[in-house]
Amino acid sequence: MVTTPAPDSHDDLAHAVRDGALSEADRSRIEAALSDLGYTLVPQRLLHQRCDGVTRLTDEDTFIAYPTPQDRATWWTRFFEHL
Repeated sequence: MVTTPAPDSHDDLAHAVRDGALSEADRSRIEAALSDLGYTLVPQRLLHQRCDGVTRLTDEDTFIAYPTPQDRATWWTRFFEHL
């Protein structure tokens, strides 16, 4: 996932370009570099969808980033909340 300096301010890189937070040339360089390395870009809006996998990051016994039940865990929680 690639985001601009203010996470959650843009749904994806196209939105960031439209708002002037990122130039089209920089977007193209970022996408080409990540593609060359074998990465797949995932739009940030998809990471905020409900996670249907298992994560202990919302369990009562561990650090609770979001004081909500498991059914509120998102893919962002699953992959990035521990960082």
